[in-house]
Parts: sequence; C-alpha cells; structure tokens
Amino acid sequence: MNRKTLIFIIIAVLLGSGIGVGGTILAQKTIFKTQSTAKVSQPKQDGPLLSLGELLINLQGGAILRTTITLEVVDAKALTDLKAKTAILNDKVNSVLLNRPLADVQTPENLTKLKAELLKKLNGVANNEITDVLFEKIVYQQ
Repeated sequence: MNRKTLIFIIIAVLLGSGIGVGGTILAQKTIFKTQSTAKVSQPKQDGPLLSLGELLINLQGGAILRTTITLEVVDAKALTDLKAKTAILNDKVNSVLLNRPLADVQTPENLTKLKAELLKKLNGVANNEITDVLFEKIVYQQ
C-alpha cells in the first residue's frame, strides 16, 4: 500500500467514528429521551369550588337520595358569577336526578355517566365555566 491510500483509510475510519459517536449522542438527546432529560409536565391546577349544598331527591321506586354536590369552576371570576346562579344550578341538578332509578347512583360506572350528564346540563347555564362535578356525599335509601 502506498502512503496516500493509508492516509485515506485512516481519515475514513476517523470520520466514520466521529459521525457514529455524534449520531449516537444526538439520538440519545432527541429520540431516546430519558426521565431526567424529558420535560416534566406541570400537574393540573384545581379550580375554585362552589358547593351546591345538600340535596334530598326522590328516585324511582320510592328510593331517596341524599347527596352533597360541589362544582369545580375555571377561575375566581366564574365562581363569583355562578354564586349568583346557585338556585338555577340546583334546579338543573334536581331535574337530572329526579325520578332516576336507584341503579344510576349505585355503581361507579353509572356515577361517572351521571357526572358527565350533570356537567353538560350545568354548563348550559354556566357558559362552560364548570370543569368538574364532585359528589362529596352520597347516601341512598330504598
């Protein structure tokens, strides 16, 4: 082998090694992010809470539901606005729950569906300022 061929081979090996090491470092930093290099998402901030108080509702078949419902709202301004509408919000809750079968409040799956329905009805009055419906207490009697 002559001198030029040997230099060419050495340069090719060094260049290939440099590209390989650089590519590996780049891939680790961008594609294969680890827990320490990945951005940590901020936890969801809970909004202000508006209590609708305790409600006593007749269910189908003579069952009675006693519940305390609290609404999570988007911000303090929404809380102030909705405090003035508490009677309307209570009426919407009563209209949704009145004459429901007892089964609608006995299982977690049914309660989740009921919460979604309440959220939809209440946001119709609240201009989508309510983010969650919370059942603080649920007691039923057959």
